Amino acid sequence: MMSEPSTFADHGSWRVDPSQESQIETDATGRQVDQEVIAVFDSGFGGLNILEALTDLLPDERFVYLGDSLRSPYGDREPAEVREFSLEILDYLRRHYRLKLVVVACNTASALALDALRAVSEVPIVGVIDAAVRAIAQATHTSRVGVVGTAATIASGVYQRRLALETVTAIACPGLVEYVEAGAIDDPGLLALMHTLLEPMKMAAVDVVLLACTHYPYLGAQFLEVLGESVTLISSGEETAFEVRELLLGSRQVSTDTRHPGVGVEFLCTGPVEDFQRVGQRLFQGALDSVTRVELQPVGPGERQQISQQRVAHRLNSQQEYANG
Repeated sequence: MMSEPSTFADHGSWRVDPSQESQIETDATGRQVDQEVIAVFDSGFGGLNILEALTDLLPDERFVYLGDSLRSPYGDREPAEVREFSLEILDYLRRHYRLKLVVVACNTASALALDALRAVSEVPIVGVIDAAVRAIAQATHTSRVGVVGTAATIASGVYQRRLALETVTAIACPGLVEYVEAGAIDDPGLLALMHTLLEPMKMAAVDVVLLACTHYPYLGAQFLEVLGESVTLISSGEETAFEVRELLLGSRQVSTDTRHPGVGVEFLCTGPVEDFQRVGQRLFQGALDSVTRVELQPVGPGERQQISQQRVAHRLNSQQEYANG
């Protein structure tokens, strides 16, 4: 099944609400905000591999990464909880930064919260599902494909629906995230667990497997050991990073601002900073010397409605400006 390349129209509106310009003065660390940022958020740490790919592909962009480490992982939470947490993160980001684009670097949040986020966002929201679906559909030669992810991602059925023309073996892999975050990827117990979990996928003789959790690329060698070297692994995170670059290039929104050399990423977390740095430094190749702990606020139905109304009004104004030339 081949999908058409996505455009910014698929991800939401592009221009920031003018009302946001007067509201945002400083970022989470108190520094004056004078540049749009690409925000990347995850339930914890897995999205760091997407961030790493993005910083390589877009070296002149400014990034902010928010890991909800206090409530990680999302994979065993109820869908309503995941949506609420995601909306709280977006609300925090839009109140503290001049956003260019938001990357939902979490398969569970992408599967369960993407529509809710786009409904209230003034800027495009990019999840990790679209690019991954295109990549797996293009890579398979047998139409027998596998998807591994958290319990919530697999239960959502999003990949099974999107890959309807392929024969999909979708398997939830509880426990793998914990091994990655504990730095225990060489633990014999991990390989034993993976052999047990992935047996149905071996029996299905899949030729392509989508790693539908941003933690799983760190276990690429283990997946190949269990499934066989002939299997092609696709990382939803890497595919998403390439998609973001193509979207920015296509819309001529790539930054060429070199005023902030070496200060391209700001790290935020909701849990203890020391814990975030300890785990993050095992997964991220760059420096995590400066991390700020932030506190998220609940977003009630009234606030969501107000944000959504502002977004609709902004879109109508933009359309009128375009019509008037």
